[in-house]
Amino acid sequence: VGAALAARIVRRFGDDTLRIIEEEPERLAEVKGISERKAREIAQQVAEKAEMQNAMIFLSGYGIALNLGAKIYQQYGDNVYRILKENPYKMAEDIAGVGFRTADEIAGKIGIAVDSEFRIKSGLSYVLNQATAEGHVYLPEPVLLRRGQELLGVEPERMQKSLQDMAIDKKAVIRELPAEREGDEPLRIVYASQYYYLELSTARMLHELNITCEEDREAIEKRIGKIEKKYQIELDEMQKTAVVEAAYSGLMILTGGPGTGKTTVLKVILYIHQALCRSEVQLMAPTGRAARRMVESTGCENASTMHLALGLLGDDTDFEPDFEYLSAGFLNVDEVSMVDMHLAYEFFRRVSRHARVLLVGDKNQLPSVGAGDVFRQLIACGLIPVTVLDLVYRQGALSSIPYNAKLMQENKTNLSFGEDFQFIACKGADEAAEIVRRIYLDEIAKNGMDQVQILTPYRKRSAAGVDELNKSLEDFVNPPIAGKKELHIGSQVFRVGDKILQNKNTEMASNGDLGRILDCITDEDGNARAVIGFPDGRQ
Repeated sequence: VGAALAARIVRRFGDDTLRIIEEEPERLAEVKGISERKAREIAQQVAEKAEMQNAMIFLSGYGIALNLGAKIYQQYGDNVYRILKENPYKMAEDIAGVGFRTADEIAGKIGIAVDSEFRIKSGLSYVLNQATAEGHVYLPEPVLLRRGQELLGVEPERMQKSLQDMAIDKKAVIRELPAEREGDEPLRIVYASQYYYLELSTARMLHELNITCEEDREAIEKRIGKIEKKYQIELDEMQKTAVVEAAYSGLMILTGGPGTGKTTVLKVILYIHQALCRSEVQLMAPTGRAARRMVESTGCENASTMHLALGLLGDDTDFEPDFEYLSAGFLNVDEVSMVDMHLAYEFFRRVSRHARVLLVGDKNQLPSVGAGDVFRQLIACGLIPVTVLDLVYRQGALSSIPYNAKLMQENKTNLSFGEDFQFIACKGADEAAEIVRRIYLDEIAKNGMDQVQILTPYRKRSAAGVDELNKSLEDFVNPPIAGKKELHIGSQVFRVGDKILQNKNTEMASNGDLGRILDCITDEDGNARAVIGFPDGRQ
């Protein structure tokens, strides 16, 4: 029965429709388009689905839409009535698409008490999960209870017992951090269980990796001298220290700002490792752009995104219990400041206990999008060898960029302005957008579109956000002309020649890859597709 036929049936029989189908199915033949045989088939199928139908009617009484109602029935079957009346918050745990707020709305209609144990536990779990979306793997208990009170309207004392029960049921983990000052109370912190065990397991694996290797330091230092002569480079003392430590340690961190020579050090480390150990080397980074930059700068072809190397493609976050260890004897991960707790866990559990690991990044970069501040905490723990490079080579002595970066890290505002670092005052987003457009068009006219990039803090919020800037610039940089193919998806127009940013990891392309639309094609079934080319020849 399609929508049009269903509408005709309901127009004919109104509120009596379901009774007619169950008790007098032959009367369906009174509706245009339904034969007696079709009437019998409809009645038979309705009888077969009677339980689900009754459940859907029951659920719709609480404002639950059909699609969601079907999901709920598929999950619980005939138990749906008991679960909804006893604990509708269970749906938030079991069913994708049902969050705490949806379950809470249903619970309110059913008459579940505001201070119900089920409601408080579900609300506290929701607050912890929201915190992970902000980047936190745990919350201090006072913060959790304050947010819980704002959400639930329940006093913190009432929530304390529920929190203890959640810990007993392993839905949450409560730990104490030692007091920062003498006389202060220890700080209790609360994790969603999943994140506590991710963090605990990762710490254990790091402990097993953090061993000293039996390499001859003198032999390594001699090799450094040979490499400097061969490649006509000169390492400073900290760079030499980094090379020796990397050869000597099972696990090491190399950090420093842009232009401090991290890539040069990595090239020397790779050369020495291959010469001494002759084992497989694997390079990886959180984004495709960073991985390909490593290939270009080191000449090592075995580089990929972490997701591709670890087999974590697509949006699936349910981790597989079965996995293969990474075969390489030396593993280098770049841009580690972007690695969150999930990704760190998945990486370290695949590292052979006999492999050496070098983690490279800039601790002053923005933290990961996902929960966890992994890189900075590995540096701060004091248990892993860390080499900090702080001499800037790339920009040159006269550049304002490294100087200003240091001032910003110290929260100082007496910045230095010059040719490579400028500040332009304006009033409001509209004026900012107009200035950005003008500068962008001037710069791409001089340097080409591939050499210029606009960064903005917002996606949708204003005229100076990503969406509006892209729309207003598209017709300037890649205007529509007769014969130039286009794809229309909703309000968006994709045109041959457009610059494209890949934002998901797949086998063909990695998050962060930049490419161009080469062609727009439509197949025999009317499916429209864009052919995207990347700078390394992939399509």
